[in-house]
Amino acid sequence: MKLVRRMWLWGAVVPVVAVAAALGVAVQVFRVVLERALDEALLSQAAAESVSLFDAPDGRPHLHVEPSPLAGEVRAFVPATRLYGPDGTLLGEFPPESPAVSDRVVPEPGPTSRLETRTLASGQRVRVLTVQVRSPEGVPHVLQLVASLATVEQPVGTFTSVATVLALLLGGVLIGIQGWQAKGLARRLHGIAEQVVRSRDGGVVSPAPGSEPRDEIMEVHLALADASLRVRAAREAQERLIARAAHELRTPLALMRTGLDLALRRERGAEELRTVLEENRREVDRLASVADALLELSAAAGATLDLQDGDLRALLDDAAAGARAEADQRGVALRVEGPADAPCRMDAMAVRRAVDNLLANALRYAPRGSTVRLELARRDALWEVAVQDEGRGIPVNHREDVFTPFHRLERDAGGVGLGLSLVREVARGHGGDAHVADSTSPGARLVLTLPMR
Repeated sequence: MKLVRRMWLWGAVVPVVAVAAALGVAVQVFRVVLERALDEALLSQAAAESVSLFDAPDGRPHLHVEPSPLAGEVRAFVPATRLYGPDGTLLGEFPPESPAVSDRVVPEPGPTSRLETRTLASGQRVRVLTVQVRSPEGVPHVLQLVASLATVEQPVGTFTSVATVLALLLGGVLIGIQGWQAKGLARRLHGIAEQVVRSRDGGVVSPAPGSEPRDEIMEVHLALADASLRVRAAREAQERLIARAAHELRTPLALMRTGLDLALRRERGAEELRTVLEENRREVDRLASVADALLELSAAAGATLDLQDGDLRALLDDAAAGARAEADQRGVALRVEGPADAPCRMDAMAVRRAVDNLLANALRYAPRGSTVRLELARRDALWEVAVQDEGRGIPVNHREDVFTPFHRLERDAGGVGLGLSLVREVARGHGGDAHVADSTSPGARLVLTLPMR
């Protein structure tokens, strides 16, 4: 079902039907209340008449409404009152010539009063109260009050008509409002859907216009726009990674092929062939390093982390111990600083791999006789792991570039340019980050942050 029809149904038709049903119940309740009020009025008037039917000087029974000075004013709406004698003959009535339910009403044994609804010969429905009254001598008489139910039907009919008109007007207004709202929502959703379809082909979902209301659809639009930008950035990063990986792989392959072609062009001696094979071996090692780094980066980006409680300081001590042999070979001192106990929920293998890359990067650029410091500090709910060397440092305009795959500040410095990319992937996988920080001493300061929990 279309959005417009669904909103018409649930936002207009169903509410109007519910209102109509409620009005039907209200009409019946209103009718019952009016009929009860009419019965109470009949009983009240009958009580007033019955206590004074026989108070005339001669003891003759009589009605008190007729001689009242207000008889003319109440004639139009007062119940018709009739008094019958012990033999059922009519002794008096008000107003004169009022419609009679019965010509004769003879007192009968049983209840002293009776309320009932009757229909006259004219088709008029009336409410009849019959009361047996005894004279001071004990002679039974009958007092009968008749009220037309038109006094109930008329206000009920008026209420029903007004309520029906209001319900129809309400239904029309609701249908109009819901239709207008539904068309606006449908237009916005169709716009989002079209942009999402375009984004499949590399497009970007444009930001929501400022004129649109800030509601759930706006939030969806903003989320889709942000997601499309992230997808496009990830796609571009992937394309750059593939291009750079292809370049990194093409160079050693080209060198290997050139060397082999030269070796096969004419007869070569054993020493020349050995030289070619050694060169190819070095290029194969280079290809293996690039492939291993790519696999490691891919695993860090797509793997599910196995988070467990551990001691980050112990991990740093183990990483420093593993790198100390290379540090000694390069003539570089390696020092670990920070608290002795650092509880952290982490994937120990992934974090160890990231720290190893940070240390390898620092040792690669640290001059002989210098010191590489592996520092651990707590910043609110984060652990901050910093590796400080005393090399030439990283220029400010390259501080983000060094985390780009295959980016190397110096082509002859060794490595394949994927180590710091791996560090950032591991950090962000834990909910932290990696960056180049300002340093008060010479050299580069690379920082890895990890949440404690």
